[in-house]
Amino acid sequence: MQSSSRYRVSGQGNVLIVLVAVNVLIMGLLTIFSPSFMTFGNISAILMRMSELSILAIAQTIVMINGGIDLSIGSVMALSGAVCGTCLKMGTPFGVCIILALLSGVAVGVLNGFFVVNINLQPFIVTIATNTLIRSIEYAILRGNIVTGFPAKFIALGDQYLFKIPFLFIFMMFTFFCAMILIKKTKIGRRIISVGANESTAFISGVYVKRTKYLVYIISGFLCAVAGLLFVIRIGAAVPDTGLTAPLEVITAVLIGGTAINGGKGSLFGSLLGILAMYLLLNGFSLLGLNPYFEMIIMGTILIVVVGQESIGKILKGRARK
Repeated sequence: MQSSSRYRVSGQGNVLIVLVAVNVLIMGLLTIFSPSFMTFGNISAILMRMSELSILAIAQTIVMINGGIDLSIGSVMALSGAVCGTCLKMGTPFGVCIILALLSGVAVGVLNGFFVVNINLQPFIVTIATNTLIRSIEYAILRGNIVTGFPAKFIALGDQYLFKIPFLFIFMMFTFFCAMILIKKTKIGRRIISVGANESTAFISGVYVKRTKYLVYIISGFLCAVAGLLFVIRIGAAVPDTGLTAPLEVITAVLIGGTAINGGKGSLFGSLLGILAMYLLLNGFSLLGLNPYFEMIIMGTILIVVVGQESIGKILKGRARK
């Protein structure tokens, strides 16, 4: 047991080292080929743009450590902004609008948890269905319109800096550290990991498996709603197509970051490094005048390689033996 534990830790450590090296390499190349890359404005833009997607990655990492998956993250993110903007237009006090937006994410988390835990459906199928359902509700709420008119002080948070670091990025890092404490330092975190590692063993050990799964999806829904509000702050509006590509981007970053697709282990820090690499690539494509759609091709290819690495490795070893 101890040797396998050391293997898992060292394996995750190697993944983090590789990710750090990849990010440094990308930054080095962009610094050489694009003089505008290392400017304050460009770096700030990267940090701000990656903030909401990083919070989605934190949510997805927690769910996947628990052995599940949440493909509704993008639609929940969009729903949050839609609820907040629509309630505001109806004359609802802004503080209540924020609460309702966050509760909309929690409600989706409860819905996902109900179908996964009580109906015993596969998380993949459930969250694909709720993703479509919630996206349709969000489109119906906004009716294809962009909602503006949010309070100036709220939108101004997107222009705030502390020690030249964007407020949105600082808020994301605060969320990251809270999630780290939850997973690494609390009983709840240990239960989340144990259920993902072996659900039967966790149950025998006295872990409330169903409650833990419910909690994980509620946390995910809440964090996705928070990410939606951050997006509203950065853009200054609630946009119908918010988060359309988020599931692919986030899951790719989380898997690249060392989180096991079958649950039981994962790295929140690795997920953030994966998000950073994606945004550095996207920024590089923009600065160098390359077609940004090729980035999605690269991400899709990386996702296939990461998910299928064990099978690919076995195939290569089998051919080598022949």
